[in-house]
Amino acid sequence: MSIERYADLLTATIYWSVVLVWTFIVFFYGRQYLRFKRIYPLLTTLLIVLFIDGSRTLFENIYFGARYTARIGILPTHLFQILDEPYYVAIPKGINLLAGLIIILVIVRRWFRALEEDEIRRRTTDQLRSELLSLASHELRSPLTTIGGYAHTLVREFGRLGEATQKEFLEAIASESDRLSHMVAELLDMSQIDEGRLVLQRRAVRPADLCQEAVRRATHPELQHVFRLEVGAGLPEVLADPDRVHQALANYISNALKFSAEGSEIVVGGRAKDDAVEFYVTDHGVGIPREEQTHLFTRFHRASNAHGPETAGAGLGLYIAKGIVEAHDGSVRFESELGKGSTFAFTLPTVAGQRKAELASAERR
Repeated sequence: MSIERYADLLTATIYWSVVLVWTFIVFFYGRQYLRFKRIYPLLTTLLIVLFIDGSRTLFENIYFGARYTARIGILPTHLFQILDEPYYVAIPKGINLLAGLIIILVIVRRWFRALEEDEIRRRTTDQLRSELLSLASHELRSPLTTIGGYAHTLVREFGRLGEATQKEFLEAIASESDRLSHMVAELLDMSQIDEGRLVLQRRAVRPADLCQEAVRRATHPELQHVFRLEVGAGLPEVLADPDRVHQALANYISNALKFSAEGSEIVVGGRAKDDAVEFYVTDHGVGIPREEQTHLFTRFHRASNAHGPETAGAGLGLYIAKGIVEAHDGSVRFESELGKGSTFAFTLPTVAGQRKAELASAERR
């Protein structure tokens, strides 16, 4: 074997060895991209860039591997003549240029966007941390201070307080404990909604039963408001988690009770709306200022006329209600006029409507 032919054989062997290695590398990049594409945006962008660069290198090595293999006669010799032409040799170089342009485009469109999204998430996290600190320093501290004050007094004055006074102190402690427990539960619900972990136990439920149960839970001997049920006859069953729907309705009703005068009427009802049932709570209270209406369903938001000892709360009720409804594939809406009252409503899909939506989604796939 001549030295020239030996060199060609060695060169071809090296090229095909490189092809084999880069085939495994490109396969590895593709597999890791499919593994991490929904978890780490920056990493997946890097994997796309590496995949493109690896594919470019792989093609270039296949080209020259085939060229030298044909030159030594293992492949048809006329293939060498074709691949040795200057305008064909330019193909790998053109692919290198195209790959470079695609890599730049990917980096600009994906990497920079991922950096921007990370910055937005960081700011959101910082804002949430600030809001939680504010909540802890105000809404959470208030019941803790009350509980601590009454408890320390009971300990310090043990045996010297009358039964009536002790009962009053214990009732205050129980009330503030319930308030604190409610706020902690709201924070946990908020966390589940933000992370998409809200668990629903959905089943077919009659709208009338949901409205009646919501009113029953809100009614107590000291309540001065008057409830009126408005549930259309023959409403179709909805597919819902009854406990979560009661929670959403309870948040609507709680706001209506807080911001309407004692003795006024509160309407709780349901009506058919396309393939859904719309549930609503109407009050004749203070209403919501127009400039604040766009922030109603955001975390920790409370209207300017909602502050005061009689309207305690963390500002999470409407946010949680919206999260619950959207987890049911429903939507929320409201109408409010300052000084005249508000109507808050949400829709839940009927059993038939949900099945229709699922069939339509399956057909689109």
